[in-house]
Amino acid sequence: MAKITEVTLDKIPEYVAVDDTKTNRIIVKTEIEFHPLDISGNMEYLLHLFVYDVHGIKDVPVLISNWDDTKVLRVVRNERRDDFLCKESVLIRSEDANKKNMSIKIPMKIKLGKLQDNTSIYTRKFEVFATLIPAVDRVSKWSKPFESQLVF
Repeated sequence: MAKITEVTLDKIPEYVAVDDTKTNRIIVKTEIEFHPLDISGNMEYLLHLFVYDVHGIKDVPVLISNWDDTKVLRVVRNERRDDFLCKESVLIRSEDANKKNMSIKIPMKIKLGKLQDNTSIYTRKFEVFATLIPAVDRVSKWSKPFESQLVF
């Protein structure tokens, strides 16, 4: 099974614009190391990148893996919640790797709605959660909510 060895931001804007009409671009660089069985079996993966504005201690990510419909739910700590900013998904093929390692750069757009009327600068901590879902894996999905009546 492949593993993610490193996730770094290759391009980080000095200022992130908070506005309904503006987007901010980042480039996420992901280093992947393939197991020899991945390469011999031409294994495919889907790389999911989730960007969050982290408020203090990170929320615990709970992955609901379903190939291209993968979602991350979070266990919230201390009555505050990290803000989800964007997601990108990219198909990765082990046969495209140079020997057993691959480095991939993914451009992403962060859009933040307008928070207030005046302009201020705040330092925020943005982080990327990366997950690699193999083609041969467990998959999961929640049903749509439904209602029923309890009878006592």
